[in-house]
Amino acid sequence: MLRTLEEALVEAIERARQSGKPRKFKQSVELIVNLQDIDLKKPENRIYEVVELPHGRGDKPAKVCVIAGPALATEAKKIPEIDRVIEREELEALVGNKRLAKKIAAQYDFFLVEPAMMGLAAKALGAALGGRGKRPQPIPQGVDLAELVRSLKRSVVINVRKNPQAMCLIGTEDMDSKMLAENAAAVISRIAERLERRFRNIQSIYVKRTMGEPVKVGLES
Repeated sequence: MLRTLEEALVEAIERARQSGKPRKFKQSVELIVNLQDIDLKKPENRIYEVVELPHGRGDKPAKVCVIAGPALATEAKKIPEIDRVIEREELEALVGNKRLAKKIAAQYDFFLVEPAMMGLAAKALGAALGGRGKRPQPIPQGVDLAELVRSLKRSVVINVRKNPQAMCLIGTEDMDSKMLAENAAAVISRIAERLERRFRNIQSIYVKRTMGEPVKVGLES
C-alpha cells in the first residue's frame, strides 16, 4: 500500500522522537535526503536553494547579519529581527583577518549585503563563507528589508556541492509532527524540482533528532 509523502514523514518523525535518550536541551529535528545518479562535477547539477519553511524553524530561527553603508545600516539597526549589522569600517577591518572572518561566518546563517559593498564583503568574508557553504546575498533595490529578514528567519539552506546529500533543520522536537512533516515536504519538493529526474533522483530520506538515530522514511506500509 502506497502512502503520501507527508504520511510517511509523520510516521518517521514520530519514531525519531522515540529514539535516543532524553536530553536536557530542546533538540532540532533534521532532514537528510540522499541523492542518486547525479554528476556533481557539473556545476548545473549542484544545488543551492533557500527554502522558507511553512511552519518556521520552531525555537531556532535563523540568524541574519546585514552588511551595509550608513543609510541602510541605520534602517537595519531599527529592525529587531536582525542579529547583527556590519558597516564599512568594521568590514574593512576584517580583510586579512581570517580567524575573525571564520568566527563571524560560523555565527550567522544568512548574510544580506548592500550591492555597493558586495565586492568588499567577498574580499573580507568570501573564503570563510564559502568554506561553510554560505553565500552573501545582495539586498534587492527597493525591497522591504524587514519583510525579507522575517522570511529568512524561517528559512533553511539546501546546499549540495561535493556529496550527493542534502541536510537541513526542519524545526524543533516540541513542534507538531504534521507541521514538521509539512516543513520536510516543502524542502523535499524544492530539491526534486532541481533534479533532472525529480523524485527518481532521490535514493532515500531520513529524519532524526539532534542526538537521535536516523529513521528512514518509507513510502510503502
